[in-house]
Amino acid sequence: MSEHLPPPQRRASSGFGDPALVFPEFASKQRGLEKVQEEEGEGEDSSYGGKGSFDLSSRFSSPSVSRNGFETPKKTSSLKLPGFREEEETDRSTNSGSFVDREEKRKCPGCFRKCCACTCMFLSIVLIILLLTGLSVNSSVKASLPQVSVTNLRFSRLDYANSSTDLLMNANMKTVLELSNKNDKLLYYSPMKAAVSSENINLGQKRLLGFTQSPGNVTYLSIPTRLRKSKVYDVDATLLRNKEKKLEAVVNVRLSGKLGFDWLGFRIRLPTVIACEDVKQSDVINGLKPMCDVRIFSQ
Repeated sequence: MSEHLPPPQRRASSGFGDPALVFPEFASKQRGLEKVQEEEGEGEDSSYGGKGSFDLSSRFSSPSVSRNGFETPKKTSSLKLPGFREEEETDRSTNSGSFVDREEKRKCPGCFRKCCACTCMFLSIVLIILLLTGLSVNSSVKASLPQVSVTNLRFSRLDYANSSTDLLMNANMKTVLELSNKNDKLLYYSPMKAAVSSENINLGQKRLLGFTQSPGNVTYLSIPTRLRKSKVYDVDATLLRNKEKKLEAVVNVRLSGKLGFDWLGFRIRLPTVIACEDVKQSDVINGLKPMCDVRIFSQ
């Protein structure tokens, strides 16, 4: 069994000649060592890949050295299976598709902004049209509203009846309103509900029939109300009775219904309230005709 000895370290010349000439055994071992080195050199040359070709990376790359001082073998590239190329092509197609998607997403914000701008512009135009239409309708409605005033306010009966525990009131009252249609449109009054009160006391309610008022016409609307044995508070009853004796009663009259008129070929009916608030009996008797407030879109 042949031993492979490490190459002898060269020593500084001490003045002696070649040891191989002096020791024959040493000469045979030296020849065997040179032969082994030549075989290793041929193995390294075979890595060049053939005659006249060599790999610069394999010749000039620094060898990797492990901790124990020996060279570690280089990792060879893993073999590719037959399906690996298909997977690689699939990955490339996926990457190309994702790139196209990214490009489309980059283009989408511009389209989104254009869509938002068109939508906002359309909504703005619609809102402007609705606003102009509302202003036109509102001005036309206000011009078509009648003027209402109180021309008569009189108590024909106002008395009390005492029970064992409560104070009961009986009252008859007549209120007359003057409605003036001073525009050139025909007005349509739906059936209305009238309510009269004074000093927190409900003096009665009346259901009025609907009617039509022609342009330039003045209509007087009579509202008779009555109250029978209604429970009232002593303080309110005393205050109303004292003011009525002096013809200084303060009365509230309220009518609710619908008012209609023609606009651009259409008949429009709007919820309307005629409110005559804090009407003084003395002003009506003196012929001052207190004005009432006509409110649309109200109940």
